Amino acid sequence: MTKADNSTDMKYLDHNPGQWFLLEWQGALYLDYRYSYSAIIDDSAFMKLSDEECRKYEAQRPAYLSELAAAAHMSAPYREESSFYKRNLYRGPNGKELRSAVSAAVADHTWAAEQRRKNN
Repeated sequence: MTKADNSTDMKYLDHNPGQWFLLEWQGALYLDYRYSYSAIIDDSAFMKLSDEECRKYEAQRPAYLSELAAAAHMSAPYREESSFYKRNLYRGPNGKELRSAVSAAVADHTWAAEQRRKNN
């Protein structure tokens, strides 16, 4: 991501609380999903959906994204052997900027935001 990129174009589309967020950015669909391993690892990954994954999403909607996020989680995406490891855009040179852009795009759709709305 360069200064010329407009990360504010990242748009929230959907989510499954505690599991994944679907975002649209630069005309493509991206999935931000949680993964963990015991108490040692608790993180998220950000990947662009392939054409096939987009077709499956169109056919099955959120159920497919939950299956995809679960498959990614079970693959141990923090290990280089996982097919999801290299797809994690947070690992790239612009990872910090991408995390900030995703956080900004989903800010009104998190658990904390839900709690604020309930208390108002």
